Amino acid sequence: MSGFHHHSHGKKHHHSHRAVESDPALHAHKKGDAKHCHTKEASNQNLLLIALVLTLGFSVVEGAAAYFAGSLALISDAGHMVTDAAALGLALFAQIISRRPPSSKHSFGFGRAEALAAFVNSIAMLVLVAWIVIEAISRFYTPHVVDGYTVSVVAAIGLLMNIVVALVLSRDQRSVNTRAALVHVMGDLLGSVAALAAGLIIQFTGWMPIDAILSILVSLLILRSTISILHESFHFLMEGVPLHIDYLEVGGELKKIAGVSAVHDLHVWEMTPNFPALIGHIEIEDMHQWPEIMSRIRVMLLEKYGIDHVTLQPEQIGPDDVHEHDHAHEHVEHCGDTLYVLCGEGEGVHRMAYHAWGNPENPRVLICVHGLTRRGSDFNTLAQAMCKDYYVVCPDIVGRGNSDRLSNPMLYAVPQYVADMMSLVKHLGVSHVDWFGTSMGGLIGIVYASMPNSPIRRMLINDVGPRIEPESLKRLGCYVGQPFAFANRADALERLNQICTTFGEHTPQEWEIYNGPMLVERDGMWVMHYDPAISVPFASINPVMAKAGEVAMWHAFKQIHCPMLIVRGGNSDLLSSATAAEMCKVNPHARVIEIPGVGHAPAFVKTEQIALAKEFFS
Repeated sequence: MSGFHHHSHGKKHHHSHRAVESDPALHAHKKGDAKHCHTKEASNQNLLLIALVLTLGFSVVEGAAAYFAGSLALISDAGHMVTDAAALGLALFAQIISRRPPSSKHSFGFGRAEALAAFVNSIAMLVLVAWIVIEAISRFYTPHVVDGYTVSVVAAIGLLMNIVVALVLSRDQRSVNTRAALVHVMGDLLGSVAALAAGLIIQFTGWMPIDAILSILVSLLILRSTISILHESFHFLMEGVPLHIDYLEVGGELKKIAGVSAVHDLHVWEMTPNFPALIGHIEIEDMHQWPEIMSRIRVMLLEKYGIDHVTLQPEQIGPDDVHEHDHAHEHVEHCGDTLYVLCGEGEGVHRMAYHAWGNPENPRVLICVHGLTRRGSDFNTLAQAMCKDYYVVCPDIVGRGNSDRLSNPMLYAVPQYVADMMSLVKHLGVSHVDWFGTSMGGLIGIVYASMPNSPIRRMLINDVGPRIEPESLKRLGCYVGQPFAFANRADALERLNQICTTFGEHTPQEWEIYNGPMLVERDGMWVMHYDPAISVPFASINPVMAKAGEVAMWHAFKQIHCPMLIVRGGNSDLLSSATAAEMCKVNPHARVIEIPGVGHAPAFVKTEQIALAKEFFS
C-alpha cells in the first residue's frame, strides 16, 4: 500500500449542469466540484458550418474541372475537398452530439464524440493518401495528358478558397476534432498549391510527370499531421493519461503532500478533450486533517497539471497498516530525497521541506540546519559522509528552498523556527537527535537545546553565538532581501560566490555544489531561492531589540547541558574570538575550535572540516 497502482475501476461519475431522463441531482455541481462545463466553449459550430458550405460547393466545381482536364493533381485536390466536406460534416455533427447533456444511460454525456470524429477523419485521410500515392505511381508507367491551363485556373481559385477555410478553422485550435478537420483543409491547401504548380509547369513546358510527383509530395507532407491526430484521438478514446501529464510524477507529487501516507488506485484521464480528471485513494493518518490535505492536493493538481476535476477517497491508516508501512520502509535508503512535514503558524499551517539521507529506521538522527539565506542543500556533502552512521535530515527553514512561504513576514524569526523543528522531531518519531547548526541554524539549536526535555543530545554550533557583531549585521544587510536577478545562471552564480567569499576558498566544482542550489529560475531570470520577506524582521531590529535578544540568548545558552562544539572561522566577523571564549567560560559543556583562513561561516565541504564533524558526533 506504500506505492500507487493503476487498477481498473468501475464507471467514473460525470457532472453536468442538467440531466435528462434521470435525477438532476445526480449530475448537479456542488461546492468543491470541478468548475468547468463539459460542453466545449472553445468549439464554434458556426466556424465549421461556414467551412463546410465553402468546401462542399467548390468540390463540385473542381471535380468537374479535374475530369475534363485529366489532372491527377487536380483530382487529388478535388478528392481532398470531398473528404474535407465529409470531415467537416462529421466534425459539425460530433460537436452537436457532444453538447447533449448526460442522461441515465450516458452519465459521461457525449463529449467523446469529437474525438471519435477526429479518429474517423484521420482514418479516411490515410486511405485517401494511400490511393493518391498508388495512382501517382501508376501514372509513371501509363502517362496521362493533362490540360495545364484548366488545372492552373481551377487550382488558383481553389487555393484562395482553402486559405479562407483554413483561416476560419484556425480560430478554434483547442478542439482535437476541429484540428483534425483543419488537417484535411491544410492538406487540400497544399494540394491546391501542387495542382497550381503542376498546371503551370505543364502549360509552359509540357512535362507531364510533374503532376504525379507533386501529388505524392503533398500526400507525404500531410501524412505526419494525420498520424499525429490519429494517435492523439486514439489515446483519448482509450482513456489514456493526457499526453502533457506524467502519471508517475503526479503520484509522486501526491505522496509529497503533508499528511499523505500512501496513494493507490490512481487514475488520470480526460473526461472530454482538454479537461483532465483524476480519481484515487489517499491514505492518511488523521482523518481530521483531510479537509486541509484535500485543499492542498487541489491547489497542487490545478497549478502543476491543470487538473480541476478531482475525486479522492481518504482512507485512515489502522494499526495493521502502520505496521505494514514500517516494514516496507525497513530497508529504504534515502539519498537526498525531499520530504515534508506539516507545521503550525498561529491559526494556520505550512509545509516545511526536509532532505533525507540514509536509513529512516536508524535511531541515530542528525539534524543539520542552515543559515539565514541558505537551505538544506548546504549539507549535501556532509550528509553523504555521515549517512552510513546517521539518518541525516536537512530541513529547508520556512521561507526557503522547497518549504512554504509565510503570509506574515514577522513570523520569520527564531520562535517560529524552533516550533517547526519540534514538529519535525515529532514527525520523525525519535526521542533524541544530534544537531549541526550553521549561523541561524546554531541559534535555533541553542534555543531548542535550552528547553526542558530537549531531544538534542550533542550539538555542533557553526560560527555563531549569543552575541552577533555589529559589523556582520551591516554586511548581511547589504544583500539579504536585496534585488538579485540575472538573465544568465553563470552570472548569478558568480555574484553569489562573491557574496560568499568569507566561506573560504573553494574550487569551481565545490562552489557549484554549495551555491548552485541557491539559484532558481523564475520568469526567465535566475533569482535566490528564498522569500525576500525574510529580511523584514531582520531589518526591523533596533539597538534596544538587539540587546534584549542577546541577553535572552545568553540565558538560553547557559541552560544547555549537552556536549557542544563551537566552530569558529578564524576570520569571522560574526562570532568574535572573545564571544567564543565567553561561551566556553559560562557553559562547561562547550569547547571551541577555530578553522584558520575562513570567515563566516565554514562550509563543511572540505575533507578536513567533515572529518572534524565526524569525530565530534562519533
